[in-house]
Amino acid sequence: MAKLLKHMATVTLRLPFGIGSDAEVAALRRAGIPVDALGNAEFGYLFMRPSNNRCDNIFRWFATELMQNPPGP
Repeated sequence: MAKLLKHMATVTLRLPFGIGSDAEVAALRRAGIPVDALGNAEFGYLFMRPSNNRCDNIFRWFATELMQNPPGP
């Protein structure tokens, strides 16, 4: 079974649920997340999930791809 490498998100951002797509893209860019006009990460990995209260969406961006098999020593 592959070992997963854990690391902290480069940027974590909470935005209100139902925010317009243009405002969402603008907020992601202001936070330093490189996204295209559709809100897709231009590099790295962008993950979005609803918050526990279901009123917000939480965006977590990792500047580099997540590695499943970290390099050995």
